[in-house]
Amino acid sequence: MVRKNFFLGIAIVWTLIVLVLCLVRLDGAPKVNVINFDKYIHSFFHFSFTTLWFLYFKLHFKGNSKLNPFLFSWFFSVFIGILIELLQKYCTVSRSGDVLDVCANVFGASLAIIFCYYLDRNNYLKLILK
Repeated sequence: MVRKNFFLGIAIVWTLIVLVLCLVRLDGAPKVNVINFDKYIHSFFHFSFTTLWFLYFKLHFKGNSKLNPFLFSWFFSVFIGILIELLQKYCTVSRSGDVLDVCANVFGASLAIIFCYYLDRNNYLKLILK
């Protein structure tokens, strides 16, 4: 129970960090001279997001279908990514929604699923989740 709550807590905190960083005004943020740097950030956010939620769902769905943690974490990440872009477009004045950001989110979430599958397939998750 403690492990499940631990991973749930970390996943919720990361979700809140992503929400805040994606919805607040970032006028004072330092500029980085890398083409499409924000897409790398989106991919990193959703790679981390998906991995953390996968770890929670892996504990939550013990004994059920092996696909459930993969599917739930991926769809949840994509849903939150689309929701954030819609909130940026319709609920903020300093941010704008971007379809390419959604693509970067999906890419990051998909990489996380591949990573988590590798960990699960090679029994590394037993070390993390024990």
